[in-house]
Amino acid sequence: MRRSVLAFDRVLVLLLGLLLIAVGVAAVGWQTGFLESAWPDVPDEVAVDPEQVTGASSFPALAGLVGAALVVLGLWWLLAHLPRRSVGSLRLPSGIQPGRLIVEPVPAVATAAEVLADDPLIRSARGAVLADRGERVVRLRVTVDPDADLGTVVAACDGVLADLAHVLPADQLRSRVELSVLRRGEVGPRVQ
Repeated sequence: MRRSVLAFDRVLVLLLGLLLIAVGVAAVGWQTGFLESAWPDVPDEVAVDPEQVTGASSFPALAGLVGAALVVLGLWWLLAHLPRRSVGSLRLPSGIQPGRLIVEPVPAVATAAEVLADDPLIRSARGAVLADRGERVVRLRVTVDPDADLGTVVAACDGVLADLAHVLPADQLRSRVELSVLRRGEVGPRVQ
């Protein structure tokens, strides 16, 4: 979530909380008589004639505009809260030639996962690039058999990540490897 949406949420929740507190204190004060001592002209009852408001010629247009604005605001608010975890292009450090170099990280991470999956100790590997808590993260999900040597698997993952750091700007990315160990190994064909 972007900082502007977070700030808007916090301000809106603060204002809504203050409004609810004020209405609650006023309601309790009205019932206990405290509001009458603080505000001597407080009415005993509130009489509202809805015909004055709804009978005006501009009411339908105003109600429609307010309703449309609330729908747009509600949709924007919901869409702003959808998690966006994809990462766009990464900027490469500039070299001798002037200009801007960018790289798409997703194909490089997919290739790294394929290289990792070719290791005989690894059953499968998948890679993704995510935005997680303001950081760009390369996530590799690796599945291994229960009898695999985890030290060797970790070394293979480290080697693939080191190769990936040569392709992608390592200062802009963090890496995370999630190892899943199968409950039991798949039984292969027996040779007699």
